[in-house]
Amino acid sequence: MDIIARTSLVIYLKHMKHERQIRKFGHIVHSNKQKKYVMLYINEDEADAIVHKLMKLKYVRKIDGSPYKYLKKVYEKERHELS
Repeated sequence: MDIIARTSLVIYLKHMKHERQIRKFGHIVHSNKQKKYVMLYINEDEADAIVHKLMKLKYVRKIDGSPYKYLKKVYEKERHELS
């Protein structure tokens, strides 16, 4: 069984009634009605094509990608821990 690389997108909408149409692009993890955004998981290899399709939609305001892959995951020991 292979693990498929996935990434998350934060999609800001003009109206939350369009949340249903967003479902066909990926898996919705979280939605906030007050701030009008949806967190969506998609396959990483299809990310560019999906973002391009989403930006063409009239009801999408802004799309933010996940910063997770740019975060530092391996930490070195601090100087005070070495001695």
